[in-house]
Amino acid sequence: MTVDDSNAFIPASPDDSRSPCPALNALANHGYLPHDGCNLTASQLVSVLRAKYKISWILAALLSYGGVALCGHRDGWSWKLDLHELAKHDVIEHNGSLVHDDAAPGHTFAPTDVDRVLLRQLLSASSESDALTLHDLCRTQVQRQANSGPLSSVRASIAKGEVALLHQAFAVRRGTGQSATAEEGEPVVPKGRLEQWLGDERLPADWPGPEQGIGLTSIFGLVRKIGGMETKIKDKEKGSNGA
Repeated sequence: MTVDDSNAFIPASPDDSRSPCPALNALANHGYLPHDGCNLTASQLVSVLRAKYKISWILAALLSYGGVALCGHRDGWSWKLDLHELAKHDVIEHNGSLVHDDAAPGHTFAPTDVDRVLLRQLLSASSESDALTLHDLCRTQVQRQANSGPLSSVRASIAKGEVALLHQAFAVRRGTGQSATAEEGEPVVPKGRLEQWLGDERLPADWPGPEQGIGLTSIFGLVRKIGGMETKIKDKEKGSNGA
């Protein structure tokens, strides 16, 4: 997939509804979803997630129907979703996000604006000059959650799933000599893509779409891998602190 002039990037205005989810915000900013981000149907979300992120039908349905059911509103005989409704704190949204600040105590909704300090911290966490490895992403998530406080097991799994989706959507494989630290063939996420997608909430200009389709099996497998990596990172930090 490439972005053509008919789906040019138009940033959200203050009147547009936006979520903590860069995947959906970017689709609205490019007009693949209604730009105001309001009154979206689950079937509408399924269709665009499949078309633009190569997400399998069952995974797209799980994400879309789950999001509308948990966060949406009744509109006549049907249920619909305004993107901002996904910011309801501790429903699907959670503290410890990679680039969004935590919800203020007692607030119903979490921030949806990108925290530029957190974005810079993420981009600077790379062990590479121009890309982030999966380990870089895991280490950053561990550090964010350590500063935010523990998550429930469900929300911790959601957070790992977000990293898995990001990695599967935007990673590229490095060849010999192209990377100083990544193993040959290891998928890495170019910083430029992250900065555009997470920071600007736009589809990266050089992005042709995911290299492979994204399904339940691949996501669950990567979530397990991320869980193992994050456990090792935490254990190493405990050891270095003498805990």
